[in-house]
Amino acid sequence: MSNIQLKKDVLVTLSNTAREVYLAGTKPMIREIKNKNVVAESIAIAVNRVIADKGINMEKDDIQYLKINITSDILRDFIGFSVEDVSLAFSMGVRGQLGEYFGINVSTLYQWLVKYRQEVVPKANEEIYYALPKPVVEEIVDKQALELNLADEIINLVGSKDLMLHNDFGNIKYNLLDKYHIINFTIDEKMEFYRNAQHEYKNDLEKKNLDLIMKGKSIQISTINNLLDSVENVNKTTNDILIIYAKKLAFRNFLSKVDDKKQIEIELKDKINKNYGNQ
Repeated sequence: MSNIQLKKDVLVTLSNTAREVYLAGTKPMIREIKNKNVVAESIAIAVNRVIADKGINMEKDDIQYLKINITSDILRDFIGFSVEDVSLAFSMGVRGQLGEYFGINVSTLYQWLVKYRQEVVPKANEEIYYALPKPVVEEIVDKQALELNLADEIINLVGSKDLMLHNDFGNIKYNLLDKYHIINFTIDEKMEFYRNAQHEYKNDLEKKNLDLIMKGKSIQISTINNLLDSVENVNKTTNDILIIYAKKLAFRNFLSKVDDKKQIEIELKDKINKNYGNQ
């Protein structure tokens, strides 16, 4: 939203939430901040504020664990946020505006960030655009160049020893291959990836659960158990997570079986160029 400049008289007509989201969106995105220590310090302050607002006493080791892990998640999955977005999401979450509360832990903070991105930001953006006096000319994005760059990233992963360590968070690489029908999994194969995703996600949760049991953290254990139940029942939020896991598994599976790296490169780039009218 930083490319939209609202006049003060328009800004005051917005709801408090839309105004705060707009102002957060005018700040530099996390991906643009070169000194990631600044990001980590800002996130740490936001976490401290959450703990204080909830009036919860936590051991120093638990607080440090929480800060390290949520910072890692944000630097991986939410680099399109500003640090002000993170602070706003936590502020809304701690006040019960972003769903159920299961204690102060990584799972809760992560789900607040997801709901902020999926529910709060789109609604605020709609209100902001509606408040604009006239249509805003968006910056022209060279989608062809972006897709060709992404194709290069995919090709470079073929035959990589670190492929199993690669996480396509957001699945943009899988989606590009799927868009141009480079990946052609059957429905049965996709369902198998989904079932494997359930198994992998449950294993991750159970490992966290065991670690928490060893540390005697009862509140967090309850949260993990709730998430395990949600995997069995597959609610909407959990289904979104499982789809991400499944696409990650499918992406790795496909690349691990590519024999002719050059052929895939030629085919993918040829389809991208044809899609944009360039041969």
